[in-house]
Amino acid sequence: MSKINYTTLSPPPPGNPTLRLTNDAHPHPLRPFRHIGHGFCGSVWAVEGSGINTCAIKREDGGEGRSVQKDFTMHQKINSSLQALKRNSPERAALASSISIPACYQYVERSDDIWWSERLERFPSQFQVACNALITDRIPPFRQSVRDLLVNYYCPSAIQESAKNYPANSDCLIRPYLGRRRRNERKSMFKAFSLRNYPLHIDQMEELGLDSTHYARVMAETLAIMHWAAQVDGNDVEFVLAPPRPTTTDPSEAPPTSTSISTSTSDPLGEHTIWILDFDCCRDMPMDESGIDQAWRAFYKNDPFYPRPNRDNPEDQRLWEAFKERFMEASAIILGPENEIAHFPGLLVAKIEDGNPFAAGMSN
Repeated sequence: MSKINYTTLSPPPPGNPTLRLTNDAHPHPLRPFRHIGHGFCGSVWAVEGSGINTCAIKREDGGEGRSVQKDFTMHQKINSSLQALKRNSPERAALASSISIPACYQYVERSDDIWWSERLERFPSQFQVACNALITDRIPPFRQSVRDLLVNYYCPSAIQESAKNYPANSDCLIRPYLGRRRRNERKSMFKAFSLRNYPLHIDQMEELGLDSTHYARVMAETLAIMHWAAQVDGNDVEFVLAPPRPTTTDPSEAPPTSTSISTSTSDPLGEHTIWILDFDCCRDMPMDESGIDQAWRAFYKNDPFYPRPNRDNPEDQRLWEAFKERFMEASAIILGPENEIAHFPGLLVAKIEDGNPFAAGMSN
């Protein structure tokens, strides 16, 4: 198996111009942008079209120190690594094809007067200020039947109808928390029930009959690719369950960095896959012991997407073992047996099993 230099690859080529938010990309060019979410980095907006292609605009209007340019750079780096794997051995190509990541089209600077002058009026008045922005695929939201199911299961009955009809809940994505179970907390009858980035804990996955082992294996593959192919620490990345990218028979409609992806079909959620997004907090990871330490901290610093080791619940421990096994397998596929850092995945797993560096009593 040949060795690849993942870190010197150039970013993928820009996509079809019709996908890059030009004013003639859709039949109604002046249709207002619609707010679909908000994170630490800023607000996120949808560009709806009549075809299969929809874009998302991530504005840098959130917390200080967050950068969509950094997001763009790391996004492109991970995408390039996936494309390199797909051009290599069948085993590496199959590994890369299990990962679903939005195509990344364009980084727009605040000073790009031409770009912003053509689009600012499509935002609400309070957002008609130029800023840095990132243009990507929009991850498809779940359909109404899935949203209704989540509301019926987990929303207090007194507010179920309002939750089903709440427009923002049409932007439903699910955050799979394989490392956490719900606490026994009483549901508030007055708290709003949001399906945007809805946190689905491991006990809820069991309740719904979802294949949590499949999720764990895909997350393990993704982490291995980030660490050993892209050589980034994966700090604060986000995983979401969502439908797969719509398919098309027209090659001009396909995103330039689209991948064939591993989907899971279940009665509750229908066909769906695990998407990965939000790379602005990722950092380059040196291939030495300091990099292992960096990856260990990033593992525990993130939201509890990954299974956790050393749990009392036997199902939680089984899930960790499935994650660990696939992480080691995927790492070996990427690195190959002759690589001088082939032992690094084992070192990282050992540190993770030693415990959380941020827990009380741990030496940092």
